[in-house]
Formats: sequence, structure tokens, C-alpha cells
Amino acid sequence: MSANSSRDYFEIEAELKKRIEGDVRFDRYSRLLYSTDASIYQIEPIGIVVPRHKGDVQAVIEVANRLNVSVLARGGGTSLAGQTVGHSIVLDFSKYMKDVFEVNKEELWCRVQPGFVQDELNAHVRPMGLQFGPDTSTSNRATIGGMIGNNSAGAHSLTYGKTLDHVIELTVLLSDGSEVVLKDLSADTFESKSRADTLEGRVYREIERLAQRHKNEILARYPKIMRRVSGYNLDEFIKSQPFNLSRMIGGSEGILATIVEAKMRLVPKPKWTAMDVIHFTEDIEAL
Repeated sequence: MSANSSRDYFEIEAELKKRIEGDVRFDRYSRLLYSTDASIYQIEPIGIVVPRHKGDVQAVIEVANRLNVSVLARGGGTSLAGQTVGHSIVLDFSKYMKDVFEVNKEELWCRVQPGFVQDELNAHVRPMGLQFGPDTSTSNRATIGGMIGNNSAGAHSLTYGKTLDHVIELTVLLSDGSEVVLKDLSADTFESKSRADTLEGRVYREIERLAQRHKNEILARYPKIMRRVSGYNLDEFIKSQPFNLSRMIGGSEGILATIVEAKMRLVPKPKWTAMDVIHFTEDIEAL
């Protein structure tokens, strides 16, 4: 299906409305609203689905896969380079899928839905003396799912790093709608999953093959900088650490899988903060 005509739109909308409990919006006004984000770009989507739960997301992916149209995950729409606009079915997680399932104060982690906003997460864990480390400038509207997709950092990234450094485990849906939990795997578990005759198994095999085949090029040419979102994180899979595919999802802007739940690391909230203003006489001195 080309999804280029009003007839195509009608067929997709009708199919989704049969299966979705959340909001399905294919009207012109909604499509115009979702055609922009914080960037300079404007691309009208095929339609918008505001899912109420994981089942809605799974239904959208299954329908899109069958009708050969793309799906685009969206949080707060704070992207500066057009990452949340496109000729796709837009999944807006910010209205309904924004719950906190669990906070473990002792082990310093939380389990949240992708639409949960950064400031709201910090307000939720502040009474426990905790916070989420990365602090974007759009913290009052940036969602956790969007921060993972963008691998966001913030002004205190020298201390707390980027969002990927705080991802423990992700529950995602692959392009066929299958649900997969991405977390640290032992060598035996990795081998077992890699042998499976499923899309998940094929993903594990292919990532391992690519990382090992291009290991020398990755070591030689990948930028040695703290944060980048200009390519996939294959360098994370040539290190001697537990195999965890959530590291590939960070910074991928929703292209590889759709996040429906995230287990994120928390940090103790500082007892005091202060501002230090440093003056320089020359620009080059400040650099």
C-alpha cells in the first residue's frame, strides 16, 4: 500500500479503529499539528495513534507491517533535527503511556513507560532523595522514551553522562510486533537466543556478526567523543561486557524498535548545589 491517497488513509484508519483502544486521529487538523516538532521541518504524517497501553502499540505495528507503512514514535516533540516528523503513522506516547510502575530505592532504579516526562520522574523520586541524572534543557516536556531515542545528556553530562549510561533494561516491540526484553545477557543466554528461529534471534546474530566483522574499522574510525547520534552504537558490542541490545537502541531515534517500558538507573540527589561563574579575557582561553 502506498499510503499516498485519501483512499489509502481511509483504509489504514478503519483498520486501526477496529483494534485500538486509544485515540486514532486521521483528520487534517491533527495531521497538521503533528507535522512539526522543535525543528525547522514540516512533514505531514499519515495519521496519529495515541496508545493507551502496550497492546495498542503492538496493534499499530502489526497493521503497519502488514500494510507496508512506517511507524514513528513521538514523545514531547522537542527534537531539533526533525526526528519526530515523517510520512508515517505517528505513535504519541505522551498522553496515556506515562506511568511509573516501580521505584527501587535500595538498588537505585525505576521502571517507567516511555511517555513519562523527565521533570515528573524527578518529582516522583525526589522524596526518596533520588533523581534521574541526565538533565535536558527541555526537562518539563522531554519524555524518557525520547531521551533514550536521542541519547540525551544535558548541562551536567560531565557528572552523570548521557541517557544511555542510565539504561538498565528495555522492553521493546520489533517490526513484526513481537515483544522483546533487552538486558544484560550471560554467554549461555546469548547463545540460546541467537539460535532461535525468530526475528529476535536474527537480530542477535546479525549484530554480533556486524560488530565482529567490522571490529577493526569500528575501533579505528568511530568518533572518540562522549556523545554522538550520527550512527548506530556498534562499538558497544566489541567491548568485554555483557551483551545488552538496549545499548543499540540508545540514540537510534526509534528506528530499530519501539520502546514500551524502560528500567532506568537513578542517582542520589546532591544535598547542595552551587553556581560558579568563571571569567575569561579571550575566547580561545575559554575553550
